Amino acid sequence: MRAWLQTYSLAGFYALSLVLSWAYWLTLIALGQRVESGTVVTHLPGLLGPALAALAVIALRDGRHGLRALLARVVHIPAPYAPKLALALSPLALGALAFLVLAVWGRPLPALASFAKYPGVPESWSLAQTVVVVLLVNGFGEEIGWRGFATERLFERHGRFQATLWLGLLWGLWHLPLFWLNASMMALVGPMLFGWAFGLLCGAFVLAHVYVLCGRSILCVALWHTAYNLMVATEAGRGLPAALVSTAVMFWGLVAAWRWWHATPDGK
Repeated sequence: MRAWLQTYSLAGFYALSLVLSWAYWLTLIALGQRVESGTVVTHLPGLLGPALAALAVIALRDGRHGLRALLARVVHIPAPYAPKLALALSPLALGALAFLVLAVWGRPLPALASFAKYPGVPESWSLAQTVVVVLLVNGFGEEIGWRGFATERLFERHGRFQATLWLGLLWGLWHLPLFWLNASMMALVGPMLFGWAFGLLCGAFVLAHVYVLCGRSILCVALWHTAYNLMVATEAGRGLPAALVSTAVMFWGLVAAWRWWHATPDGK
């Protein structure tokens, strides 16, 4: 088993991620459940699939040494700390700027409690509870797997540009069951789906860029992912604020992709 994982660790990780995440999501779909306002149904446990898959593959392949190395990056922020934390939390700054611009045009600033209105989170939860759960499940649940494991190995094989393209494709396919489960994603089915896919690919480049700039820190990308989702996926960001933040991130992703494409003659 260990020899097989040494050669096919990325394939094993992705297959296990699909099994763990999709088993939960497809069960809810089969039971006729939907994640939407006013229900207690949640898709969040399925987001832990990539992290659990990465931990399992590394434990089987590299043992305790590999797990310690991975977990060290889960809690690590490289010096200088202030710039790295600012980068990790940059979606909050983008969101604040979007809210202020819209406030100048007469849109009221969102209530603090509206940031706790997050898909899959009980409506009675406080903002602190929501942030903690989103960080653990959405942030670390995805980023330990996608950036901490998959991106790292794809970089070794394909270089930054091609690796991030592949990761964007794999990451997008992993989301598929959510278009039948999550009401907010079901609303994207149609022409808007192309915009979602393009935004996801740009987001993959941004997260890979943050991952590199922060010295392969999983904590930094988990914080970035959490901050971004709080800006665009909550009631506070619904509509124009989310569109403005998403547009800024797409531009950032395009710049990162362009730079990596031209870094070497073959685009690696």
